[in-house]
Amino acid sequence: MIRRLALLGLLAAAPLSAQTDARLVTAMTLAREGLGDSARAVAGRLLNVTAPADPLHAEALYTVAMVSATAQDKRLHLQRLAVEFSQSAWADDARLELAQLDYAERDPAGTVRQVERLLADYPLSPLRAAAALWGARAALDRRETTRACQWAALGLQAVGDDLELRHQLEYQQQRCGALARGDTAPPVVVTPPPPPSPAPATTRPARQWFIQAAAYGSRAQADRLVARLARARLAALVVSEGGLFKVRVGPYPGEAAAQAALPAVRREVGDGPFVVPPR
Repeated sequence: MIRRLALLGLLAAAPLSAQTDARLVTAMTLAREGLGDSARAVAGRLLNVTAPADPLHAEALYTVAMVSATAQDKRLHLQRLAVEFSQSAWADDARLELAQLDYAERDPAGTVRQVERLLADYPLSPLRAAAALWGARAALDRRETTRACQWAALGLQAVGDDLELRHQLEYQQQRCGALARGDTAPPVVVTPPPPPSPAPATTRPARQWFIQAAAYGSRAQADRLVARLARARLAALVVSEGGLFKVRVGPYPGEAAAQAALPAVRREVGDGPFVVPPR
């Protein structure tokens, strides 16, 4: 389906299309600057004055969801968009956001369901590769190896020239292959390493590279950044370490892939992110 390009600054870097309304771009920019109330007022006013049959109504509803004050409000608006406006240019975006929201809330089964719907209902969507990435991650969490392998392969076929997304899909394909062979797959969630054991290691741990985006004293702050990075098509997780909640993007199969992705992360959060080598 024909889909409007992502709104400025909060989704993957891409030029705005001619159809994107400047008022909604303003709302998204206000939200990024921390002016959530103003963002919601701008988007809400436009939603209220457009008729449901107007294509701008669906775009406004999507924007209202993206600037919502709570995850619950965001989910309600996205679900309405996905169901009531399933033929709109923003319905596939809503499905992908719901998949990411489910994953952030530790519901991989929900992520799998949303990805299934997106891929079935919108087979020509430019979001296929991103949806396949999140679906593969969630399927691997559930040890659904066959499904994960299929989605990783689909994503790599559809990814185009997005190197960041390609690296992440390749990593999920490696994990999928390891599970299919009966090897120990790299974990999705990273935990602090255990104290050194005097016994020699019998297996070599997988070498995972990450980009550390930020560190917070609050889990809620870390989760908010994970959700923000997800909107920019950057898969992230939270690591509890040293009394801090560290937000890390990845994993990547090697240092070169992580370094290549570093500029994209810095565009979202500033100059602080850095590459974290395997431990």
